[in-house]
Amino acid sequence: MRNYYSAPSLVDISITNRCNLKCDYCYASSSPFETKNEEMDLNHLNNLFQDLDDMNVHRISLTGGEPFIRDDFFEILSATQKYKFAKIINSNGILISDKVASKLSKFDFDRICITLDGSCPEVHDIIRGHGSFKKTIKGIKNLQKYNLPVSTLFTLNKTNVNDLINTIKLNELLGITYMTVMVVCPTGRASDGSILADKNNWYPMFLNLSEMKSRGDIKLNFKIIPPNESPVFWLYYFPLEHYNRLDLLSVWDQDLNLTDIHTKGREISCQAGVKACSIAYNGDVFGCDLMMGIDQFRAGNIKSTSIKEIWNESSVFNKLRNISFDNINGKCGTCSHKWCGGGCRSSAFNLTNSIYGSDNSCFFEESVANG
Repeated sequence: MRNYYSAPSLVDISITNRCNLKCDYCYASSSPFETKNEEMDLNHLNNLFQDLDDMNVHRISLTGGEPFIRDDFFEILSATQKYKFAKIINSNGILISDKVASKLSKFDFDRICITLDGSCPEVHDIIRGHGSFKKTIKGIKNLQKYNLPVSTLFTLNKTNVNDLINTIKLNELLGITYMTVMVVCPTGRASDGSILADKNNWYPMFLNLSEMKSRGDIKLNFKIIPPNESPVFWLYYFPLEHYNRLDLLSVWDQDLNLTDIHTKGREISCQAGVKACSIAYNGDVFGCDLMMGIDQFRAGNIKSTSIKEIWNESSVFNKLRNISFDNINGKCGTCSHKWCGGGCRSSAFNLTNSIYGSDNSCFFEESVANG
């Protein structure tokens, strides 16, 4: 069994599956048509926050759905205030009026992260819905008016991959200081993989971005986070290898010469149920948010069992912790790249119907499979 943390370092908490948008890639398949039936109530959440604090969890995020759609959102936020864990709010920004931003300024939290999926309505609205870009920008400016700690989240997919650099520039113009780029995972509405960016678009864009970063042309502090967790990310490695520019890995703090890669045995890098977990709107617990809604990854429910007991005793989490390259099927199990941690288990499940499958979204896996 892989070593796991005595408590999760990060816990994502979906407080609702209701949303005022219906995005193409949503891992939770949230929409305006969801109801508040089965949502954790304030009592459930109070008990959960207390348990997480007792476990010394480092950070939580309040997410959805769209968290501001709950009438009692500020009661929920208020319930977190006495605890020492870091607090992050994830939102699409549309419901953040001047009044809401003013009210938020009375609370203590570490960051509010607003999803901005393009530099203009022509890109952002295709993914997230007509008119959403303008409303999101307005929400960001309302937050900035009250000097709130706002960052943005860009979910990279085939529709917006070539607009990433323009969106970085927009963030700089808006005065945003931090941006996260999450690469879409084949789960939820994206489970068939059709919305993933292909290498014909990703490779040249990533080379251009790496060169810009190397020259210091980008001032914004941003990070690209692929679904797979590895000592070196394949989404970084393969484009730069293709152009014979592996020297540019260093601008992303990636190092192929790390001693551990060559001296230790290969180890699955997926951190679901190892150092993180996610809690769905109805109290179901999963290894990460990308596993939400998949029965095979459901570890328990906090309405009937404490999060501490689920973390320590769940057979699902034990199964995730016991995955090794010895029981990974397909090319991922025999891959020669020692720096890779075997891909995303949620992605592998959705693409192969097995927790032990290969993550076929990998460009190397794809090239081998296609000859």
